[in-house]
Parts: sequence; structure tokens; C-alpha cells
Amino acid sequence: MRKHTDRQLRERSKDEIPFRDMTAAQKRSYLWDYWKIPALVVIAIVAFAFSIVYSMTHTKKPLLSVTVVDCDQDIGMGQRLQDYAKTHDIPEDQVAVTDMVVGTAQTGGGAMSQAGMAFYVRMQGKSEDLVIMPEEEFNEFAESGYFLDLTSIVPAEWTDRLVVVEQRYDDYEDEQPEPMACAIRLSDIGGFPDTMYTQNAVIAISYNPAHPDTAADFLNDLLRNGGK
Repeated sequence: MRKHTDRQLRERSKDEIPFRDMTAAQKRSYLWDYWKIPALVVIAIVAFAFSIVYSMTHTKKPLLSVTVVDCDQDIGMGQRLQDYAKTHDIPEDQVAVTDMVVGTAQTGGGAMSQAGMAFYVRMQGKSEDLVIMPEEEFNEFAESGYFLDLTSIVPAEWTDRLVVVEQRYDDYEDEQPEPMACAIRLSDIGGFPDTMYTQNAVIAISYNPAHPDTAADFLNDLLRNGGK
């Protein structure tokens, strides 16, 4: 069978021409037209997977984190954390202070709100070590099992100054790790700016900290050096 001329091939659509009769340029165009969308999808998936792997292998998770809840001012915790890191030879980029807005039930937030549940999920995922929040909010969240019992973590002379909340657990939960949650008032620790927030805020350790030993040591360091 005689091959089609280039002019005839140009006059007919690619769909009417057998692939073997196409010119090299037409073959490239044909393949691109039919496979460009799947190819772009594959490229996007590969790029997304690569970015996740790169992030997991190159992003350092902090060795100690402090989350300050519902605070719109600098309370000096960043400097406290940096001083601790320097004393204990922890790289500065391995400690972090983050801010989070949760709110109370009266302001549309609280433990049962979307923000509150997100806060709980962060704790389940070991994204929190220590948490600073207003005592009113701590009392609400602590009832649902958000924080550790500090009675065996802090020095004996501090146990009578703990803010203690009995924690409730659902009957179907297999583990009931902490019968009560504890926090310490920043005003009792001292060394923080005298503001409305620090006068009413407490610090506690997450019930599922990523670095429990470091979190406990940092808290005790605050207690030892708070007023200095």
C-alpha cells in the first residue's frame, strides 16, 4: 500500500491516520494529546511524594516545645527556653515556642469546640510538650484528660501549690493514665512580666508529651530559677 503524502497526512486528522503512517512530529503530537493529562497527574503525584519525603527527612522536630494558648503578648518564654537550651547544649533551632488560639466555651471555644478538638489531636500526635494557658481554660480542658499529674514530677515543696483538677475518662477507654491533672501558676514561679495574662496563666505538661523527660526537667528548671 502506498504511503500517504505529507500533504494528505496534514489534511486528515490524526485520528484518521494509522499511527505507523504518521510522521515523527505527528507521532509526538498524537502521544502528547492523548497522554498529557495522565502524564501531568503522575508528575504531580511524584512531586508531592518527593516533597513529603524531603520534609520528613530534612525537617528537624524540636527537642522541646512550649505552646502558649490565647496570649497576644510576649511573656518571655522564648528567652527562658533559649537559656535552658544553651545551658543543656541543645541547638537553638531544636526548641520552639508556638502560639495557639483556643478560647473558652463562653467565647465560642473550649474543649468541645473545633479549636479545642484540634488542640486535643495535637496532643495525641505528640505535638505538645508543655502548655501555658489561662487557668480558667486549664480547668475546663483538664477535666477531659489533657495534662499530666505533676505530683511526682515537681519538688515536694511545690506540691501544695499545684492547681489540681480531677480528670474524667470515658468507661470504654482502656487506659486511664492520670486520675488528676496538675498545673503551676506562672505568678508562683515568678520572673515573668507582670501582665493580666501571666497573673492568670498556668503551665502544665501535655498528657502525651513528645519529650517527657526534657519537659519535666525544663519545668523543674523554671521552678528552681523562676525568680532569678
